[in-house]
Amino acid sequence: MGLNTFPRSLRAFVVLVIAAGLIRLPHFGDPAYMIDEQFYLLGGDRLLHGALPYVDFWDRKPIGLFLIYAAIRLLGGAGFWQYQIVASLFAAATAFVIYRIGRRIAADTGALIAGLLYLLWIELTEGGGGQAPVFYNLFVAGAACAVLRAGDSTDPKKFARMSFAAMALAGIAIQVKYTAAAEGLCFGLLLSGWTLSRLPARMALPRILLLAMTASAPTVAVFAFYAALGQAQPFWFANFSSILLRAPTPLGEIQYRTQMLLFYLCPSALCIVVGLVQIRHDRSAETRRWRWTMLAWCSASLVGLFGIGTLYSHYLLPVFVPFMAASTPALGRRPVGPALAIFTALLPLHAMQWPDFARAAHHRTQVANIVRLIPPEVDTGCLQMFDGPPVLAYLTKACSLSRFVFPDHLSAFSEARAIGVDPATELRHLLSLRPLAITIGESDVRAPNRATFAIMRAALTRDYRLAGRSPFDGRLIDVYVRKNPR
Repeated sequence: MGLNTFPRSLRAFVVLVIAAGLIRLPHFGDPAYMIDEQFYLLGGDRLLHGALPYVDFWDRKPIGLFLIYAAIRLLGGAGFWQYQIVASLFAAATAFVIYRIGRRIAADTGALIAGLLYLLWIELTEGGGGQAPVFYNLFVAGAACAVLRAGDSTDPKKFARMSFAAMALAGIAIQVKYTAAAEGLCFGLLLSGWTLSRLPARMALPRILLLAMTASAPTVAVFAFYAALGQAQPFWFANFSSILLRAPTPLGEIQYRTQMLLFYLCPSALCIVVGLVQIRHDRSAETRRWRWTMLAWCSASLVGLFGIGTLYSHYLLPVFVPFMAASTPALGRRPVGPALAIFTALLPLHAMQWPDFARAAHHRTQVANIVRLIPPEVDTGCLQMFDGPPVLAYLTKACSLSRFVFPDHLSAFSEARAIGVDPATELRHLLSLRPLAITIGESDVRAPNRATFAIMRAALTRDYRLAGRSPFDGRLIDVYVRKNPR
């Protein structure tokens, strides 16, 4: 049976799953695709074995992200293929929801192209693996779809059901990464306005309050869990206070990143403008509601992008969802649609250099070479990473003497005031506990915390010997082993 005999939506889903798998195939099995997801895999594994985020290992991501990775670890294996395949399925499902949103206003071809373009563009912006938005984008897209279904429904019960579904999905997304709150607030305001227009104020206001409570329920539940354990303060600081204490990114770097991000958004922004022009004469209530919902969603995603301030390229990942969905009216119209699709796809297709299997193989070799330098006794003698890929701690099953496992938290200048303790004091304390092995870069790749680097270099000279040096991603990682291990 060929694809043409499938129902239209099922056919689109199959195409998107195949496309996601093919686009991301060269990364499968890469143990060090991106530094963040190496740590998420490590954190998920430790959570599965009883460690508590923010207490036993520190980060500022919501617990939902670590729960996803913990669930993935239940699939067995080394974890790399597993999380990358699951992430691919999430990406394909998100692309399918983009398709479904687009189908509400545009032709099937345009909606499918929008989903495919999403898969291409996230590949360009560090989304080819398991970054947090690869997972939470699905929940946000689902929430947007529910918002549209609620707005188009004339059935009060369906309107209520879709409204609460949208807020529940937004709440789940927020517990994967808090930047989704901007989009959740956008959806909440849209639904609140529609609720006030459909119900008397005495009925609408309690409904709106319940919608807000639904969106906040996952975060409130996690906070209550930590409070019940007597760990409310570590949870609150890691999740909310710490982000405001990071050192600001230098202005020159912010300007450069802003230019790059805006450059990346230009093709899809052009598609949005062309699409809005093409549907400007459609006066139906459904089209007007779709148009304003898309514009509000796109705006909210930009608030999430620029709200944090660091502007790394992977912060674009959630922006591509509404931008591609809003592009569908233009992408399906001939003759402009195919031309816009080709134009929008050119940059990611050129940058991908597909199929590049060499990078994953290179990472496997490099990581294995560094692991060989680390004594296997780190499972009891412990490993402290001051620099290097976090996957080393995962592969060696090393124990930790500090809850600050991610290398930057003790070694980067930007984190000096943002981790809740004095990094120099914390480093002196963990060195006094005599970790068996320490990894550190031969040279700094970011603005260093000079105080902690001085402490670490002095300790390495005094108490450790260089076990070996091995390249990783264009630099050298040094492995030091204690001279007189216990």
